[in-house]
Amino acid sequence: MEFAIDRPSLKRARIATTLIFLVQGLSMGAWAASIAAIQLTLGLADGALSIALFAYAMGGLAGMPLSAWLVSRLGSHLAMIAVAFSYCFVLTLPGLTTTFIPLVLAALTLGLGKGVLDVSMNSFAADIQEAWGQAIMSSFHAAASFGGFLGAIWLGLALGNGFSVAAGLLCLSVLSLGVVIFANGLSQASLSLPLKTERAPAFVRPPRSLLALGALCLLVMMIEGGVADWSGVYLTTVVLASPASAALAYASFSIAMLVGRLFGDGFVRRFGERTTLFAGAISALTGFVCVLGTATFLPSIFGFALVGLGASNIVPLLFSSASRLKDVSSGSAIAMTAAIGYTGFLMGPLIIGFLSDQFGLRIALIVLLGAAFLIGTLGPRQLRPRNSAAT
Repeated sequence: MEFAIDRPSLKRARIATTLIFLVQGLSMGAWAASIAAIQLTLGLADGALSIALFAYAMGGLAGMPLSAWLVSRLGSHLAMIAVAFSYCFVLTLPGLTTTFIPLVLAALTLGLGKGVLDVSMNSFAADIQEAWGQAIMSSFHAAASFGGFLGAIWLGLALGNGFSVAAGLLCLSVLSLGVVIFANGLSQASLSLPLKTERAPAFVRPPRSLLALGALCLLVMMIEGGVADWSGVYLTTVVLASPASAALAYASFSIAMLVGRLFGDGFVRRFGERTTLFAGAISALTGFVCVLGTATFLPSIFGFALVGLGASNIVPLLFSSASRLKDVSSGSAIAMTAAIGYTGFLMGPLIIGFLSDQFGLRIALIVLLGAAFLIGTLGPRQLRPRNSAAT
């Protein structure tokens, strides 16, 4: 990857990439906030809903190797912009479904777009971080969290005022398209184009250190996906909140992630990556205790916020650590870490849905509490120090 030498151009590239993260967050928040409403509209049991969520995760997993291939051929910048344009058009699909099978297909398509976009934008962000010369990855993910908050709040307001899920998603789709167009113009003007494409292999055998990072990513993505997929359902079925009020669960999670990521880079620079990861795991664990120990509205909202604060910097730390591994290109390393992590999205919905049908959703979510415990126990020692080699 080759950037223009001057600092203002690099800053514009950073802003453009931040906007793409924002778009990804908007779609994630909107999807999360619409799940409970879609479940009620289609009359789906938790087990049936888990199949649609499984399809969403399966699409995301399938998108990982595709994105690694695109990044290796087009470069991370061009791949990111091209996928972001396409992603805006598939955002509306879940809201247009009226039966179970179309919902599964729509979720699969949306997940595929998210998976491809995730790897390409994180790969480009890693390139920018390397050129920047210090930790800034959390700031990109902060934009995604802010987008998640805005998307969830918008859908909650839309549903509360009588709008359909389809109408709410359509509005966000149009807004997202405008943001991507602006980001494309900004980044094209700020970089020395055409960009140099790194013809590194898209797929290599992952080193052991990358497998360990991927396993941690699996646990944290299980938490993030579990909150995104089930927090609204938890509030409607266990806490007995309205679908509009249930959107506040993911909104609180997202705004707390935003706060954590805004201060995350500074926290990492002061206390180090391992301390940051451990503190995050403790916060997430405490949050789940609040949610599951009370099953009332305000403590649950506060608990989901603590989970968001705790999870906020873990994935950026893992992606940054993976991008520093030697003998693996940053795009491939992030793709493999994310692909392993996405099995958390893949298995999480099925596990929680199955346990919810058998024991209730409150008991099923203990799985996520256990994931937070494992991250805090095993995670800090697996982070790769800067300028270290993979083994």
